[in-house]
Amino acid sequence: MMQPDFSPDMLKRFLRLRVDMMARISFPSHGRSAEKAARAELRECCHVSRQEFWDAWQGLLKNGRTRARIWTALWVDPAEFNILLTDDGGQEVRDAS
Repeated sequence: MMQPDFSPDMLKRFLRLRVDMMARISFPSHGRSAEKAARAELRECCHVSRQEFWDAWQGLLKNGRTRARIWTALWVDPAEFNILLTDDGGQEVRDAS
């Protein structure tokens, strides 16, 4: 079975895709202001600080708990895959039992 990738780089990619989608759907004029508003809305849904969100946006967020919180706000819960995100930016498979 293939193991999902919850790396900081993959989180960065998902965040950028989600913000782009939100900007296109929710805000009539696509552009910098629409992207900024979508990022702010998503950050609030994630319940993370501006710095934590910025680090995730740049692919630099290492903290496992914060990354898991953001992934969950993106409707992808690493725990459902028995994966624990580690503070070095990595992940480990947890025993399902």
